[in-house]
Amino acid sequence: MNPTLGQLSCRIFLALCALIAAAPMLAAEEPAVANPPAIETPAARDARMQWWRDAKFGMFLHWSPVSIQGTELSWSRNGRKPLDVSGDPAGPSADPAYDSLHKQFNPTRYDARQWVKIAQDAGMKYMVLTCKHHEGFAMYPTKFRSDFSIAATPFKRDVVKELADACHAAGMRFGVYYSQRDWTHPDYGIGDNKKYVEFMNGQLRELLTDYGKVDVVWFDSYGTGDLEKFWQIGATWSLIKSLQPAAVINNRLAVLASYNQQPAPYRGDFDTPEQHIGAMQSARAWESCVTLVGGQWSYKPQGEMKGFAQVIRDLVVCVTGDGNLLLNVGPTPSGEIEPRQAVRLKEVGDWLKKYGESLYGTRGGPLRNGKWGGTTQRGDKVWIHVLEWPGEQLNLPALKETVKSARVLTGGDAKVVNTPGQGLLVTLPRAQQDAVDTVIELTLERP
Repeated sequence: MNPTLGQLSCRIFLALCALIAAAPMLAAEEPAVANPPAIETPAARDARMQWWRDAKFGMFLHWSPVSIQGTELSWSRNGRKPLDVSGDPAGPSADPAYDSLHKQFNPTRYDARQWVKIAQDAGMKYMVLTCKHHEGFAMYPTKFRSDFSIAATPFKRDVVKELADACHAAGMRFGVYYSQRDWTHPDYGIGDNKKYVEFMNGQLRELLTDYGKVDVVWFDSYGTGDLEKFWQIGATWSLIKSLQPAAVINNRLAVLASYNQQPAPYRGDFDTPEQHIGAMQSARAWESCVTLVGGQWSYKPQGEMKGFAQVIRDLVVCVTGDGNLLLNVGPTPSGEIEPRQAVRLKEVGDWLKKYGESLYGTRGGPLRNGKWGGTTQRGDKVWIHVLEWPGEQLNLPALKETVKSARVLTGGDAKVVNTPGQGLLVTLPRAQQDAVDTVIELTLERP
């Protein structure tokens, strides 16, 4: 028998009541599922990272009150290193001498615009500043720990804001370094670590909200602990993507024991070989971070500085290997980039004014680089960078395309013969070989 309209309405009403009554029970029984990271297409990632791949050369800045004593940032602190390589238990311990350095920190000669000018004169295209290192001191007035930040120094000025503003005004890309470790925070690694993660994400929100566009977010790994439960890495990742979706992120947010074993959703955009030049790698972006003054990231008075030729070679090996170079300087306690370092950087910049076309905006290859040097490519151009000649002739694998012409940018007249299936033979008299890097530009018949 067909029900009447009234009977249907009554049945629908009773069914809705049953669903509403059951809803709380159903919600309680269903476990919460974290939203996985949004999947970015390769094309979208390439577009987001294009500026970074074109830039090739950036400045790393490790700076904190430790510059007063000229020792290494964080690592020279004698307190425990909770959850770190030393295996120390959770919970901080004091180092009164180190932990009170900020009370003397007054870098009155700090001029962010001058720092940016030094970087630009060096041919650098982006700058990354340590906003908080493992010691826990913030170089900006964080509301989450104001007693251990720049606000608690005689200087008081917001170092991060001044550099961010100077970068934005000059068209320099700006990046923030943030260490997930914090050897002095009372909640670091305690219990389920929830309080510390809330603190950390609070500071990240400040850095990614209060300083305008952030182009690079550079992390420096956890010591130990479960990434999902102990570090709640998904929440941190989502926070970054919501606040600065265009930022390029390094590969250390999801790192415990190895930089090459990150969970796939959180691997970041580029790998980070440290204090050595990475091997050629085109499938995934990479950036070598190395110090200009050997063996120490922060200011090291009288430390041995790399020579001009070594810096050029480091840069060339990175770029011909399809990577970037992030070269570190350690500012002085007065707030200056050490004059001798500024001079060295200017020398590099002068070289790049002459030969930067062979590096900026290129990709490594088509030939694999090696001890002899390497190649870069863009369109119908291939640049050969010869760092070590075996004599007057260099025999390389053949290029697939016909070579129309060759020009030695560093001076001289090279003979270049490309024979498919046999090799690319480059001949240049010893007197015309550049002692640092002989740059030869090839124009091909087609890209």
